[in-house]
Amino acid sequence: MPTREISERLRGAGLRVTTPRISVLEVLDASRDHPRVDQVIERVRAGGVSISTQAAYDVCEALHRAGLARRIEPAGGPARYESRVGDNHHHVVCRSCGAIADVDCAIGE
Repeated sequence: MPTREISERLRGAGLRVTTPRISVLEVLDASRDHPRVDQVIERVRAGGVSISTQAAYDVCEALHRAGLARRIEPAGGPARYESRVGDNHHHVVCRSCGAIADVDCAIGE
């Protein structure tokens, strides 16, 4: 998603547009694996943006509180984040490897 659209989403949620927020939301938009914060940090830095560990945690939580990210807390594991919000879906977690996948909510038969 272009940076302009991400900036508009941030503003629409009442958040200031900052490079860390744009970068984290870009990572979440591109991720299908529901990354942990340490994975978010790694991916943001791989994109050439400097971000501290504390800033990454703060941004993830700000996005969650603003409704731009969903926090998933699998039993026995760290919190994970995704930008898929606004729909009703569930998550399955592999007990062997910890992989998480989305499962669309089925209504009716």
